[in-house]
Amino acid sequence: MKIGIFEQMTVNNGLILTLFILIITLLALGYGFGVKARRLPFTAEIGFNQQQWQFLKWWVKLALVAGVLLPMCLLALDYKQPSSWVFWGSYLLIVAVQLISERVFSRSLVPSIVVPIGFFYTAFRLWQLLDGFTQLTFSYLTLVGFGVVVLFWVSNLIMLMVMGIPTRANARYF
Repeated sequence: MKIGIFEQMTVNNGLILTLFILIITLLALGYGFGVKARRLPFTAEIGFNQQQWQFLKWWVKLALVAGVLLPMCLLALDYKQPSSWVFWGSYLLIVAVQLISERVFSRSLVPSIVVPIGFFYTAFRLWQLLDGFTQLTFSYLTLVGFGVVVLFWVSNLIMLMVMGIPTRANARYF
């Protein structure tokens, strides 16, 4: 039985990863140049108050632990599974590309670009994790760790929507 190309594709397929990175990079460039040229109704700076910046400093440390170090530990625990290498390798690649794009674009274009980049990459990462849940074999320990990673990224998406993305009353954040 012949399987079509799209039936074989998972989110962690190289083509999907490449297309995602390309599309989000183009959107980020459009956002950055649009804000810099004052063609988009967003500010170049992130208008967080002191309390929000303090929260974000703590949140970034949590992101490092739950979003990077824990997945590396989960990969180490399942290092004998080829599917684990493919999944966590794709996951960590997306994390690395996100961090690099946020750093480069926020320095060369506008600092506020980290919000839309973070939002889209977090949403994609949740799709990756949903796909990984169907691909990986879990022990109790790795399932708990995987659940913590998922909960963190769901929380991150909520945090971005509450703090980073504008509301009508305070549109200066985006």
